Amino acid sequence: MDFIQWNESVILNVPIMDEQHKNMADLTNQLHGLLETNNKAQINKIFKSILDDMLVHFETEDKLMKESKLPLFFSHKLEHERFHNKLNNIYLDVQSGGKQLTLDDLKLMKIWFFNHIDGKDRILADHILANS
Repeated sequence: MDFIQWNESVILNVPIMDEQHKNMADLTNQLHGLLETNNKAQINKIFKSILDDMLVHFETEDKLMKESKLPLFFSHKLEHERFHNKLNNIYLDVQSGGKQLTLDDLKLMKIWFFNHIDGKDRILADHILANS
């Protein structure tokens, strides 16, 4: 069973957002599968891919928020920045050997992922769909 279960409840009906969310879920599932292998190089590679894809995704959402004139743009953007910084700090610690990536780290990612989609991203998607 996948660590992050992809299902209809997270579909927002904004194709670019759904594709990017699915990709991040898939990468997180790959990372979860690597935890038991202790393959540090592969863990670092997938973790870095998640961070890179997350930046692209956040830039995509920022563009969508601006184009659709979403109210509360800055709070949504700030949430992106805080979470990316938090994950980047974990990544840097893992990469330097200062810590090992743990299941708790992945649980943090999973909880944030679903909370963010259900909260902020659903508001953005509804706003886009209502104004298109």
